Amino acid sequence: MAKGYSIRLTVPLELHHAALQQSAALAAEGAGPAERKAYRVNATRIQAAEHQPPPGR
Repeated sequence: MAKGYSIRLTVPLELHHAALQQSAALAAEGAGPAERKAYRVNATRIQAAEHQPPPGR
């Protein structure tokens, strides 16, 4: 069985959005539960980051 890995990206939020769009197939019909969960977790993290004030404020 393969192990799943998470990668933390320290990049502008726009690149996170682009990565999420590229991985939209993970949430598509026919995807397994782990793939859908990975997509949801990443989308939730991006949404949370959008609502945080910029650093230094």
